[in-house]
Amino acid sequence: MKKLLALVCVAALAAACLPHLPEIITLEQVELPVAAQEDVLWQSDAYAGKPVLVVFMGSWCPWCKKTMPALTALQEKYGDQVEIVGAFMDGAPGPVRDVAKEHGFTVKALYNASDVAEGLGVNGLPHTMLFNKKHQAVKVWEGYHPDMEEVVGLEIDKLIK
Repeated sequence: MKKLLALVCVAALAAACLPHLPEIITLEQVELPVAAQEDVLWQSDAYAGKPVLVVFMGSWCPWCKKTMPALTALQEKYGDQVEIVGAFMDGAPGPVRDVAKEHGFTVKALYNASDVAEGLGVNGLPHTMLFNKKHQAVKVWEGYHPDMEEVVGLEIDKLIK
């Protein structure tokens, strides 16, 4: 009996020491307004079976503005193969439209994304999330990365092959 009790204790201790698998982050049914088109909602469900790249941004964020050229280049490179959106924390479309125009940002710009960002665990900006065809997060980048176009492009390539 003592051996059995010792074995159970060792097994419980070993299980407690194992790393816990991270929860799979999924892009659920998200609806966000499109800044450039009044009364139009972007819906994640419309892109079922397609990878989605979401970059959470703010119109006031200097690092987000530095990210814009890379996103525009990725959009030009991948076209319809990947849905790429900038999800802005701004609660109104005006500042988003202004910053997009100022920086030649041609990627679909959404706004009012604070609740979605919170639900996905976004802590800072910019925050880039790549979702596979099942809309499960496969890669997350926090902050500005000068090599974003190259690094994100390599990950997208893995998903569209």
